[in-house]
Amino acid sequence: MHLFYQPDPHVFELDEEEARHSSKVLRLGSGDMIYVTNGQGLLQKCRLNVQGRKVGYEVVESKLTERRNFAVNMAIAPTRKAERNEWMVEKMTEIGVERIDFVITEHTNPETLNRVVNLTRLNRIAAAAMKQSQQYYMPVITVNNKYEPFIKNVADAVRLIAYVPEQNTVEHVFSKIKKGVATTLLIGPEGDFSPKEVELALESGFQTVSLGPTRLRTETAAVAGCHAVNLAQVL
Repeated sequence: MHLFYQPDPHVFELDEEEARHSSKVLRLGSGDMIYVTNGQGLLQKCRLNVQGRKVGYEVVESKLTERRNFAVNMAIAPTRKAERNEWMVEKMTEIGVERIDFVITEHTNPETLNRVVNLTRLNRIAAAAMKQSQQYYMPVITVNNKYEPFIKNVADAVRLIAYVPEQNTVEHVFSKIKKGVATTLLIGPEGDFSPKEVELALESGFQTVSLGPTRLRTETAAVAGCHAVNLAQVL
């Protein structure tokens, strides 16, 4: 199944990058069948019409696919390297995630922020991961969220912060998941959350959870946490 992404359902033509991939990589031509999604659940079966570099299509069948009965929302302090942020967006999208919010914490370096979280590039990576994993909903990605107002406005029924105090134990994230309920999991930066940030999260209804016995990098914790929440929903 060749799946392509066209966010505007009223446009019946692949963009330049998608068109090049269809003709040069997949060697598809006029009359071949493809599938197109708008990233909002719409799935269309289409017949290609190739005219030089332009690749248009005619919709043969169309349906709106249903969303999952739960939502996995990840809030993450960005790492100091762009490729690590991009890697975790790709992997979380493949696993299944509704939102990815990058949150500015006390240990976030503001001087490098715009360089390491490029929204246009992150959306492009998420789109490619969505297609690769045969999904029809794009995650919503936001950047530059200030920590305190962000956590105070999280409305999900289950709000979790991956944080284990020194010489203390907390329950694993598995134990806090409620099936069929939206969950926000907050992942800290390199250097972890400050005590004030943990206190603010707890005051806003977050519960501390563990992701396991080992210390994880931010990007590893994000992917492991995303997978754990998804897995707890289906087991």
